[in-house]
Amino acid sequence: MSTEDFPEPEPARPWRPEDGPRPKVTTWPTGKDPALKVWSHVRWRRASVMARQDWAEGRVWT
Repeated sequence: MSTEDFPEPEPARPWRPEDGPRPKVTTWPTGKDPALKVWSHVRWRRASVMARQDWAEGRVWT
C-alpha cells in the first residue's frame, strides 16, 4: 500500500455558535500528555495527545 492510497488529512473547521454548545476541551502539560500508537510509514509510532475536544453530538478530536 503506498502513501497515494490515503488522502491528506484536512483540519476540522473551528466551532461556530450554530454547532450548539462549545466543545469541552481538555489539555495536558508537556511531558504529562497521553499518547496513541499510530500506523505510519510501515511501522507503529508514538503520537502525543496535547488536547482533546469533546463535542456535544459525541464527536471527539485529539
